[in-house]
Amino acid sequence: MELVKPELQLVCDFVNTLDREAGRDELADAMGLGVWLRARGLWSGRLDDDDAAAARELREALRDLMRANNGEDVDTAAAAASIDAAARRAGIGVRFDTGAIRLVAPSGGVGEVLVAAGTAMADGSWSRLKACRSSTCRWAFVDTARNRSRQWCSMSVCGNREKARSFRRRHGAASA
Repeated sequence: MELVKPELQLVCDFVNTLDREAGRDELADAMGLGVWLRARGLWSGRLDDDDAAAARELREALRDLMRANNGEDVDTAAAAASIDAAARRAGIGVRFDTGAIRLVAPSGGVGEVLVAAGTAMADGSWSRLKACRSSTCRWAFVDTARNRSRQWCSMSVCGNREKARSFRRRHGAASA
């Protein structure tokens, strides 16, 4: 099995700070955002509720682009605009190192998530980041399937539920 690149895992972890099914949001406030960032060595400063709101907006914009990677119809222009605004706030910059371009987040924090997303977009691995097609889940995952065909965070949970729903629709309609 292919190893998941650290950039992809960081973006997934960030998007998965909201567990829709459990009703848990790790970025609900500044304290939660700080705990999440500090646990990953990305921040040691002070944060406020505006920072947490901006992080939640970024998270959902990234999730929308991940849903688009999974073939769902989303407003990618709005998601891109949100991500652009977050990148400006974070002061994301470009550095030139010995023949390579590298993104940098001078202040760290969620800027590091943006750098990870940008790096994945630049190297072509971004298309492997997807959000579960289940409308009640939307959990982020890295599609490690060779043909990049995975649709569900877990075939045994969300995939199974959707297949059961589809079966009931087909067979319920056939008996009517």
